[in-house]
Amino acid sequence: MKKRNKFLVIVDDTEELEKAVKFAAKRALSTQGGVILLNVIEHFDPQQWQSVEDIILQEAHELAQKKLKKWSKVVHDLTKITPELLVKEGIPSEKIIETLESDSDIRFLVLAAAGGDQPGPLVKLLAGQKSGKLPVPIVLVPQGLSEDELNGLTF
Repeated sequence: MKKRNKFLVIVDDTEELEKAVKFAAKRALSTQGGVILLNVIEHFDPQQWQSVEDIILQEAHELAQKKLKKWSKVVHDLTKITPELLVKEGIPSEKIIETLESDSDIRFLVLAAAGGDQPGPLVKLLAGQKSGKLPVPIVLVPQGLSEDELNGLTF
């Protein structure tokens, strides 16, 4: 049975996220694949201040869902694809690797590189230190690509 190509995008608060989402959506459309949007919530030691932690975590989940819905709308408006939305708690790199390992249909991790001298924390970590632990290739989308350039790479 042929596997479905899925593109995993990590939803964070970076400016370059838009390029990663659009690239993944357009590639999924051209390959008849899917998109997964993942937001990882980092949280503190739950042993101390448990009730405060619960409130903070609940608010973080609500914010994560809001972000995912916003980017889901972008994907759907561009391609009519309804992405899978995931929220996980923990260390981002660990949760990203866990997600990649748990879904054999994920073919690419799509990250956008910031336009400055530093590529961004996820790109630095996943394309550098953790790259050998990833079960799929990473696609790095330069933040500075124009819409025409992006379209040329996706269809």
